[in-house]
Amino acid sequence: MNIFKKKLEDTTPKELNFEPTELFQSLFHKEGYAYLRGIQEEVLNSWHKIRDQRDVLCKMNTGSGKTLVSLLMLYSKMVEGVGPSLYLCPDRQLLEQAKIQAHLYGIPVCEVEYVGQRSVFPDDFLNSKAILLCTFQKLFNSRSIFERDNIDVGSIVLDDAHVCLDIARDATTLLIPFGHDLAKRLLKLFKGDLKYQAPGTYHRLIQGDPYAKILKVPYWSWLSRNDELIELIGEFSEDDELFFKWGLIADDLKSYDCYVGPRGIEIAPAYVPFHNVRAFNEAKHRYILSATFEDQIDLIKDLGIDKDSIKNALIPKDRKDVGQRLILAPQRFDSRITDEQIMALAKDYSKSGINVMVLTPSSERATKWEDIGAKVLQNDSINSDIGKLKEEKGLFYVLVNRYDGVDLNGDMCRVLILDGYPSFSSYEQLYAELRLESVKASLKAQIIEQGLGRAVRSGSDYCTVFLMGKDLLQFVGNKSNLQYFTPVTREQLKLGLSLLDEESKDNTLETIKETANLCLVQDMSWREYHSDILSKIEGDKTDDRILKNLEIADVESKAIDQFRRRDYEGASNLILNDIVDSVDLTSKQRGWYFEKSANYLFLDNAPKSNDLQLKAAQTTSHMLQSKNGHSYTKITANEGQAIQVLHFVKRFETSQDFKMYIESLFENLSFSQDIPHTKFENALAEIGSLIGFYTQEPEAEFGNGPDVLWVMTDQHYLVLEAKSRAIHDVITRDNINQLLGSGEWFKNLYGPAANHNLVTLQPPNIKGWNVNTSENTRVIDEDSLILLKDNLRRFVDGVNNSGFTAATTREIANLLGIHNFTPNGFRTTYLKPVYSKKG
Repeated sequence: MNIFKKKLEDTTPKELNFEPTELFQSLFHKEGYAYLRGIQEEVLNSWHKIRDQRDVLCKMNTGSGKTLVSLLMLYSKMVEGVGPSLYLCPDRQLLEQAKIQAHLYGIPVCEVEYVGQRSVFPDDFLNSKAILLCTFQKLFNSRSIFERDNIDVGSIVLDDAHVCLDIARDATTLLIPFGHDLAKRLLKLFKGDLKYQAPGTYHRLIQGDPYAKILKVPYWSWLSRNDELIELIGEFSEDDELFFKWGLIADDLKSYDCYVGPRGIEIAPAYVPFHNVRAFNEAKHRYILSATFEDQIDLIKDLGIDKDSIKNALIPKDRKDVGQRLILAPQRFDSRITDEQIMALAKDYSKSGINVMVLTPSSERATKWEDIGAKVLQNDSINSDIGKLKEEKGLFYVLVNRYDGVDLNGDMCRVLILDGYPSFSSYEQLYAELRLESVKASLKAQIIEQGLGRAVRSGSDYCTVFLMGKDLLQFVGNKSNLQYFTPVTREQLKLGLSLLDEESKDNTLETIKETANLCLVQDMSWREYHSDILSKIEGDKTDDRILKNLEIADVESKAIDQFRRRDYEGASNLILNDIVDSVDLTSKQRGWYFEKSANYLFLDNAPKSNDLQLKAAQTTSHMLQSKNGHSYTKITANEGQAIQVLHFVKRFETSQDFKMYIESLFENLSFSQDIPHTKFENALAEIGSLIGFYTQEPEAEFGNGPDVLWVMTDQHYLVLEAKSRAIHDVITRDNINQLLGSGEWFKNLYGPAANHNLVTLQPPNIKGWNVNTSENTRVIDEDSLILLKDNLRRFVDGVNNSGFTAATTREIANLLGIHNFTPNGFRTTYLKPVYSKKG
């Protein structure tokens, strides 16, 4: 007989106290796991005070114990009696970690079970006796078992919510390669609309140019064919790409956008149709946990999370216990340091018994590491390879485009390398990136922050981080981008990026190694200095920029809800009245929202929608061209040349950042078949801005006109056609005919009296026998381009020597004159006549 069991059965069951810290004490913990950490108690007590609130955003640092906190939230609500509790995370690896945590602390959990081929919910979940651990994908798909079994959920936790957001967008986006029958039929359907927008870009896409820009099917064409599209796409609903997606998309196709890019067609939601995932949309409580959210606008727009819960997020008073990260950027300290030298340093660390992890954005970059002995981790073996880091030393691994979901605590990784700037793969994001700079900055900062967090997982952890790649260094070196990082990461970046500025550059690589070693050996001076820096950080606060963005996101969320309810005019007016007319916006933002308002209004009032679209195109570049005529924004030179130069320079935090950016432009400003023409053209436009001229990329921005247009401060225009990938010995007839066509475009818009030169950029300055040029045609050939770059380097050095942002307009004007960058000096020095071929 079990006397204790008998006694228990004779006792009236006692009700559990659902106050979370009290509830924790009632659990059967494993030995050594009987206590909550201070930060966990703080968050749980704060949450308990607002436990009736539906949506709660909780921001806790990686390694601070948020998994246990979120499990206790769910368990508390389950004991309270609100219904089944569901813990969602992005992947199986995190799911296993959550399961381990639950078992250590005695929290009842379960998983979806399988009877034969059929998945079923455990009774303990349905009867609110155990928390269901589940991947986000299992809930967020059109054939979800939650929908199949009509499951109602009491409380949901979204762990690593930033990753879940990406999964939600992927689960409701269709990617159709060009070879697919559906892609062929869609291209045929929208061929005329796409060609009207940008005939040159359309041709490049059809020809398979991997560097062609993204085109968007005009919303009026998309909306007008909604019934036809539902029938067409529905024919392929059993295909792999559509099988788990089409059910979430079909009823919402009007709120989707269609993009054409180098790889095929993307059909993406303007806002994720989360309302079609009933178990999530109707859950009584939703708890969002993440370490890296600074801009949380997508939580509002793509998951429907309440704005006020984000403004009043649960944040521990002290989020500084994040461990030590010494973030160094060798090439920012000394631009002479090469990638190869940093890679060799990483290899040396590995040989000395230190585990090294490299994060790269692409397979191309990863191959370079593989060539020196690093192992590129593949998805099918990643868990076992990561597991080896716990037991072995001196491992040298590379992860490709994986900045989250991998925990590398302690000796698993003491040297972390971020090689290169994270890249967007989504056409929707690439399209927005060109039109809204802040979209790129906030999302990229979040990805970088996730990467930086891989190797420091608790307050006692430490790691040296190396940043490399000019694109990444430019981003973190731009002071306006630092606002998108969490306060602690922001200070760690500032510390590391400026730490060596005053040090000698006689033996920079050795200086970097010695500095990095102070963190790796846990030198007491380093630890005290790092602690002192972090102690001065003010607590998290929601600044005006974030508040403004949250208000805009809330209006957008309400507008798309009205659009989905077919109140098209109401949706359009919300955008106009509550954003365009009520918020301080940049010209790009105003154009963006004029177009969004026009989109919403089209099905209700096409003529008024067209008027709004014209406004959008007149307000800023890169907007869709109205079906009732192209719109173009002329440029003129309004300020002095030296003042414009200073505006350009003030974009950068330090003179080294400025110089590195210019060097990256020079890399793209070269005649080479290996450099995408779009990069050459953008560099050419940026160089014009650098020396104080006003610039534009008409063909890319408006779908017509030259590659680049400069207006100099004497109101003289350069119509620039870049043939950077040309391999001809002479200037060909096709090249000149394209330039002459751009000349006619210019005269039609600016008038025949406007002073201008037609300029072709290509290696030769001699034309073929059958080529006729106008009197004002000039060429920037190989020699001119080399001279231009040499003088630009000297000019940049001169600006830096004059005090960088402290330089005066007089000093800048002198430098412009010395290097022949005044309007007349430029035209005389760098523009050559086109000569005829002799013989």
